[in-house]
Amino acid sequence: MTTHVFTGPTLSAREVRAALPAAVVHGPVRHGDLLALGTDADDTVVVIDGVFHHTAPVRHKEITDVLARGARVIGASSTGALRAAELWPYGMEGVGLVFGMYAQGVLDADDEVAVGHLPSGDHRQPTVPLVNVRWAISHAVAQEWLDEAHGADVLEAARSLHFTERSWAAIVHTAGHRSLATGEAAEALRRFAERHPAFSDLKRRDALLALAHCGTPRPAATASAAWSTPAWMVPSTMYLERWRGTFRAALPGGGQGTVSELDVLRFQQLYAPGFPSRYRRFALARIAGPLLASEDRGLVHAALAAAAERGITAQLVPRTAWTYWLTPGELRDGGAERRLLKLLVRSFRTAPGAAPFHDVPLELRDTDPAWRSSAEAVSAADRLNERLARTGDRHAPRHLPRSVTRRHLADVWHVEERAELEATARDRGFLSLDEAEETARRFVTLHRDR
Repeated sequence: MTTHVFTGPTLSAREVRAALPAAVVHGPVRHGDLLALGTDADDTVVVIDGVFHHTAPVRHKEITDVLARGARVIGASSTGALRAAELWPYGMEGVGLVFGMYAQGVLDADDEVAVGHLPSGDHRQPTVPLVNVRWAISHAVAQEWLDEAHGADVLEAARSLHFTERSWAAIVHTAGHRSLATGEAAEALRRFAERHPAFSDLKRRDALLALAHCGTPRPAATASAAWSTPAWMVPSTMYLERWRGTFRAALPGGGQGTVSELDVLRFQQLYAPGFPSRYRRFALARIAGPLLASEDRGLVHAALAAAAERGITAQLVPRTAWTYWLTPGELRDGGAERRLLKLLVRSFRTAPGAAPFHDVPLELRDTDPAWRSSAEAVSAADRLNERLARTGDRHAPRHLPRSVTRRHLADVWHVEERAELEATARDRGFLSLDEAEETARRFVTLHRDR
């Protein structure tokens, strides 16, 4: 049972651990971070801050995927409040005033909570979010530090600034250009914010409330929310499946930035001697579908029967399809059933035009020791490629000509002719030889060094 908290700059790691000593603290959430966690039903994820300007933000599908796996997801203060306002019907829990204002439509702009980030990656807050300016104005007016009309003028001055430039100094300067009275009101508001931080940092207040909320029982799903939809009912997409394989760590204990499951599967797809047979079983089982599960048939017979139901038989396949998917030698040798099975496996797609697989199906993984060895090889290749890139070496992957990668695959697969290389690539689940060559580019130099 783990509580993951994504924050910075609203709360520091020290402040999070003061409230939740056992929490695992991460930086601002970004695309892929939640999928890399590997959460289960006992875990809690608290989203406070996130990035979106120079890095892709966390996608809605990533959050619903975590929810569908049973984990609790709480959002507040900043990116968390935005996503919770959009996803509460699917089970995400929103906490605090910022969430409430977004959910009720009082706020509708992302830049209300946005702040600038330092190029160094330091999560200190160089600018002030507009929602905090609103919060400070409401309290300053209530305590008669400034009147309501001047407060509205200061808010407009702050709103006119881009969020990356919205510091207190810039707000005062911009307000002063509007009028002397507005500039004086802005200066008064800045002094108020410095003296009364509890009344001027709404995002921090909401973030602390979210941490406290972790200790409350998880609300039970109710039927009273007529428009709510359980997260597990949200349909998956090929993009989500690809993200899972791309961001999930290949080995336990990893995270985003380490070798991913899809990295290792691609390596095995290229080099594992047994991969073509694993891929053949994978493709035929999915072609067979319900026939394999509901009838006592062998895999081959079930797949052929399923294909026949769809009008795909050796007699009906056009000649152009045979010549596209099979080599000249394969067209001459073997029976019609064998040729049709090769065609079915090589042309298998999860959807029209899609790749044969996006995620990392268990059927395609090798044994645990082989999987670990493959992960270590991918990591070694990446370290070598990074070193070559720094030195400008001509053997870095981006400098390798296509002829080198093709020669590499011919040596590894023990085939020479273009048609045979294309057929071998498809037998290994690649869409084409070009895709296989592009994938192999990452590993050619490592293979040469061994």
